[in-house]
Amino acid sequence: MSMIAAPHGVWFARFEGEDDGTVSYLPVVAWRGDEGQAMCVDGVGGKLFAAAEEAGFSGLADAEEVDLASMTPAEIRERNRRERERLEKLERLA
Repeated sequence: MSMIAAPHGVWFARFEGEDDGTVSYLPVVAWRGDEGQAMCVDGVGGKLFAAAEEAGFSGLADAEEVDLASMTPAEIRERNRRERERLEKLERLA
């Protein structure tokens, strides 16, 4: 079965803990087969595995979701404030 390397830091597999509700992310390192199955690396053994076949898999996430998941609410508000300022500046220049 063929595999295509995934760009680094673009796509992540999201896993939700069944008991505690925690969410974790693993980088997608390759896409397998015609269906484009996301492949991740097992942190313990260093082996590739299909994310969708792993317990707790809840979908794919982009880098922005992963960044937001690691931020506090105050950091998110500050990020949004800076983005609003940037957009307002661009509007003034237009």
